[in-house]
Amino acid sequence: MNRDAYPLTRQMQTRWNDNDTFGHMNNAVHYQFFDTIVNCTLDDLGYAQGADHPTRFLVVETGCKYFAEMAYPDSITLGLGIAHLGNSSVRYALGMFRNDDMTPSAEGHFIHVNVDRITKRPVAIRDDLKRELDALRWQSGRMPDT
Repeated sequence: MNRDAYPLTRQMQTRWNDNDTFGHMNNAVHYQFFDTIVNCTLDDLGYAQGADHPTRFLVVETGCKYFAEMAYPDSITLGLGIAHLGNSSVRYALGMFRNDDMTPSAEGHFIHVNVDRITKRPVAIRDDLKRELDALRWQSGRMPDT
């Protein structure tokens, strides 16, 4: 997927400690960037998951395919699209683009299930949040297969 395929993008900067002993960004850091764009997006949509919020999203699945190395001091453009929106779950399609590259260095996915804070049972995503997430739905016709 190229950069333009993602409905939402966000710029981030790598940090010195993102590199591992092999001189490139450690694989685990990719997931930190994915987590950041997902949670920043939820915050931007007014869904801050404070300790007193009655529901919260739990991660039930993640995945990532790596295509090219990234390293400090690269600038990263993160792309996000909604690949699937269910009653209580959402699957995010994610891309990481190094500097000005239009093809991804990595593509991933992240699945959240909205649960009741006390019972931990799935509950419906609020209608207003669902509308906001639906506006970010993947439009490309090709879903990432990560």
